[in-house]
Amino acid sequence: MTPEIIDKLGQYRAEMARRSIPAHVVEQWIGAALPCAALRLDGDGPVVGRFGGPLLLPSHAPDPEFPFVASLNCADLPEEVTGLSLPPDGCLLLFAFPDLDGGGQVMYVPEGTAVEERASAPEYFEEEPDCLELLEQFPHGTLHMVADVSLPFHSSKAKATEQGWRAEDLPWAPYTDLRYAEGRDIPRGGLVQVGGNPLAESMDDSPVESAALTSDETYDLDDWMLLASWHPTIAGREGFSLHWAIRRQELAARRFDRVNESVRWNP
Repeated sequence: MTPEIIDKLGQYRAEMARRSIPAHVVEQWIGAALPCAALRLDGDGPVVGRFGGPLLLPSHAPDPEFPFVASLNCADLPEEVTGLSLPPDGCLLLFAFPDLDGGGQVMYVPEGTAVEERASAPEYFEEEPDCLELLEQFPHGTLHMVADVSLPFHSSKAKATEQGWRAEDLPWAPYTDLRYAEGRDIPRGGLVQVGGNPLAESMDDSPVESAALTSDETYDLDDWMLLASWHPTIAGREGFSLHWAIRRQELAARRFDRVNESVRWNP
């Protein structure tokens, strides 16, 4: 970890101690922190991708089901920052629609692949006035990276029982008011987070587990991890976040078509 991250964890620890949270809970909470990359339009960090821009896909790739949000340069997102073993080159393309009935997907384009420009949104989105109003607010511009660290923002964990899945409180559940001290201000244009613990408002369960439980392969929820999340600043979608989750095995195999997503919206 970088000195800045170590210092930030020290600030969390000091704040927890100030609030008289038991030491063993503090250490469990801090111990569950994960590195992540916070990507935003503002700032002077290295450029690692962009919001919007032309959508470039291989000719054989299917048309995306959702509007284009951002492209991320894998080579510029090192594992020591994101905690993810991303491909060494190429781009991850994020697609989403900010609505409870919407969703998202991820596509990977290896470096050197012949590509062609596609429409940035499915045609039918352009024909719906409400959808078009949202699409016009999608951010555009280069994304700058800040190396960061994230505490778990959720207070319960899904546990398999003979009766099915049920929620089980995590050790820090009685103290979750503190999690808002760790929450990030959403910058101009919104925020993309790569890796780490998922951040969402009013969150008891993990969006990663929610995404995993929509899969046909939910045998071990610990196999799943946050690939990326998007927190837009779009009028009428305040408090919205979309989370793309992936199994470690699928990430290693570059099977980004196997990503699952979950949506949170606390207006």
